[in-house]
Amino acid sequence: AAVRVAPGMVPQALANTLWAYTSLSSLRDVILPSSYAAVWELVCNMEAYDFIFEQRMMLFHAHLMHQSFLSSRAPTNISTPPWLMVEARDAWMSQSHDDVTVSRSQRELAQILDKLGVRHEVEHVTDDGYFSIDIYLPDHDIAVEFDGPSHYYSNSESSPGDGDGTTTRTAKTELRDLFLAKQ
Repeated sequence: AAVRVAPGMVPQALANTLWAYTSLSSLRDVILPSSYAAVWELVCNMEAYDFIFEQRMMLFHAHLMHQSFLSSRAPTNISTPPWLMVEARDAWMSQSHDDVTVSRSQRELAQILDKLGVRHEVEHVTDDGYFSIDIYLPDHDIAVEFDGPSHYYSNSESSPGDGDGTTTRTAKTELRDLFLAKQ
């Protein structure tokens, strides 16, 4: 059914679908559907300007997941558009480098580490340049991530950290940790 529907999908639906396919497969070992390569092929027939900034980020994230976690078990080779490694990568890099907020908790831990004489880096960029670690302890190869409310889904009766209801880590947070563990 997805193969029949895919040709009529708008850019947002294509980006959402590829991100969902690669996320589920990376995090939950869900088998990629037969339409996976067909959806990538549709993206290949489009130009970068057909996708807004956020969609280009999603496509690059899907590409990273495919390369890092799925390429060895994907049922088929996929095609990616030439602009993926330029415009989509630039969107991803812009978000990962420019959209950085140092929290009060990060600053407080950095001050404590300074007082203890522990060498550390705040917002350390990974070797591949794709991720930023909240605090990195290079002498121990330890990454510290501060997961605030935006890193959790919660039911309507609670908010993360209040002790009531149910909270679940977001897929983006789980994926970040999966990528960092691989570094």
